[in-house]
Amino acid sequence: MLSQINQNTQLTHMPFLCRNDRGEKVLFYCASDDCETPCWRLHYITGEGESKRLETGFEHGAIECSPTAWQDECGWHISFISNGIANGLNYRLYRMDGETLETLSQPISLRKARTGFVYKDRIVVGEIQDVVHVHDTTGDHKIVVPGAFLYRVSYQADSIDKLFISGDWIGENEDVFTLEYDLETDSQRFIECDGRPAYKCTILDNEILYAHRDGSGFECRTIRRVQENQSIPCRIAERDQDALAEVGLKVSKQCGCRRSEHERKTDAVRPGCLECVEKHLDAACAILSEVQSGYAFRLRFVGHLYEAQDESQEWPTLCDAIRHARKEYQHSNVTPDWERLAQIIDEVRHAR
Repeated sequence: MLSQINQNTQLTHMPFLCRNDRGEKVLFYCASDDCETPCWRLHYITGEGESKRLETGFEHGAIECSPTAWQDECGWHISFISNGIANGLNYRLYRMDGETLETLSQPISLRKARTGFVYKDRIVVGEIQDVVHVHDTTGDHKIVVPGAFLYRVSYQADSIDKLFISGDWIGENEDVFTLEYDLETDSQRFIECDGRPAYKCTILDNEILYAHRDGSGFECRTIRRVQENQSIPCRIAERDQDALAEVGLKVSKQCGCRRSEHERKTDAVRPGCLECVEKHLDAACAILSEVQSGYAFRLRFVGHLYEAQDESQEWPTLCDAIRHARKEYQHSNVTPDWERLAQIIDEVRHAR
């Protein structure tokens, strides 16, 4: 596997190992031919076969990274992070589904995210700093890694409760790490390979692959197989009920923006939903009164504004107004102009 992919490209990273329904190992990874300004694209290799492009349909120049995958009786299910367009700054969590890896659906946008994945009923999203949000059938939780910038959140395909959280420490961008966090037992360990942190690693059975730094650039890396590894038990991360649970981590919806199967196959971006915008703004308005009364609900308030902004991207004027209101509050505690926001929503509704 590795000899083939590292011969065909200059840079490789973000490996993810799993098995197909025939028991063969399948390696998903990102590759780039450009060491100066890497443009990562998704690839995969089955067993000892040839490396193949995992087609997304995104234009040349769009970045695709952090793949995860599983196969069941319905076929393959892929999730990944992408900005969708060349030089785009709006990174989102996407998924594709299909009977085979050659017949996947168009990418479906799930939510804004720089790191994260989907596995069945579990959706995991990492913030840029410190916090990983987990939503699944057991509830909503957050895992806090104090003082960390987070670059990837993945999991172990044959032990799905084990999360791999990769990043570096604030102010120490040469000091990378991968923390394994077990959702079932809360046990934690740092993973090291060949005497160095196993950055953006993947583990399947006894095999460990990680992204080894080969050049001067931070992401000038190639995937390597570990010759020797060790783990360092730790208790650095803290787990708690997620105060942002109600702001929309859930994959499915019961509102008017829930899409049909045909729409999921043909529309690569989630449509806007005015009902959801109003719902989140209404919740934010109610929570703000609690904040002003002294209750510690500031994060919930900001979270609802963020979700209203996310749901309103189809209407730039409304989206910009909500974003401005959120930033004004975060920076200066300025109360949003609720009447103005309601007026813009009314204008959007009558223009549809």
